[in-house]
Amino acid sequence: MNKTLLSTIIIAALPFCSQAAIDVTDNFSISGFGSTSITQSDNKTPLFVNREITDDTCYDCDTTFGLQADWAMWGELSSSVQVVKRPQDDWSGPELEWAYLAYNYNNLSFKAGRLRLPLFLASEYYYVGQAYTWARPPQEVYDSLLGFNYYDGLSGSWQYDLSDEIVLTAMPYYGFSNTNKMDYGSVALEFDTERIAGISFDISGFNYRVHMSYMNAKYRMIPSPTYDTLNFYTLGAEYSLDQWQFMAEVDADNLQTNWYASASYNIDKFTPYVVYGESHQRRKSNSITTGVRYDITHTVSINAEWQNIFMDREDYNAGNSGQFVAPPIAYGEDKDAQLYTVMLNFVF
Repeated sequence: MNKTLLSTIIIAALPFCSQAAIDVTDNFSISGFGSTSITQSDNKTPLFVNREITDDTCYDCDTTFGLQADWAMWGELSSSVQVVKRPQDDWSGPELEWAYLAYNYNNLSFKAGRLRLPLFLASEYYYVGQAYTWARPPQEVYDSLLGFNYYDGLSGSWQYDLSDEIVLTAMPYYGFSNTNKMDYGSVALEFDTERIAGISFDISGFNYRVHMSYMNAKYRMIPSPTYDTLNFYTLGAEYSLDQWQFMAEVDADNLQTNWYASASYNIDKFTPYVVYGESHQRRKSNSITTGVRYDITHTVSINAEWQNIFMDREDYNAGNSGQFVAPPIAYGEDKDAQLYTVMLNFVF
């Protein structure tokens, strides 16, 4: 594979904030990222897991701030730590999103510690709003696991050149026992995960990427003594053609199937976009999103976005929640919502 193409792929795969890092020493750097918004729905039922946007104007429903430290320790050994104040966190209680040691040897790499689940196209930079076009990653897919993004365990990565222009990357991983807590509306949920095992594959070319993953997890919802098994599959692809960029992803397990398709077109500093998404089984809803992103600089951008979220009357009457955190019928609210967002993103 030619070195120019390989370098392009490697840079695109790195966490976005690392491209704006502050070099403290020759082998130690600090970078950061953040997002904040003004957003409002026309429905008082809280929208979206971990964000809970209502008909009251919200100035902190999307607020995110992260710091990342990267240390090239010696030779092929390195480490990275990322702490994030997520939308659901208080400023006094940010989350350790990853903290790992990495070792690279030729086309192999190994990591151990807290790692990001490699399920989706944007998993590695999920909280870095500057790295994607939309105000938020499509909730149909990216909220399908209730916002759980990391595991504590081990991973390996093997890269193979299928041709001069195509690279295959395979990454098996294993996560040890862990407990996660979250607030789902007015309900506090606690999950005990006995183990996680999975594998992901990426096929990358000059202007496209295909991502496939499978995850098997054994878990229980505390205080239930019974463990359930989750088999989770994802498939995604992104493709660039001149100023156009297309993305689509689907995920499925025994409880749900979700998907979205997105198209955007870059005009100098402006990038208008449109997204259509659907959720089935556990959550039944559809959404249409249109917006425009304006890049103030290469490290700062702003989004203006409108989203229409809707469901069938039959599903509404049956008490389905769709993308709400509770059934809107329980609030005496309409089954649909119009969501308006102005979002500021930055990296440093």
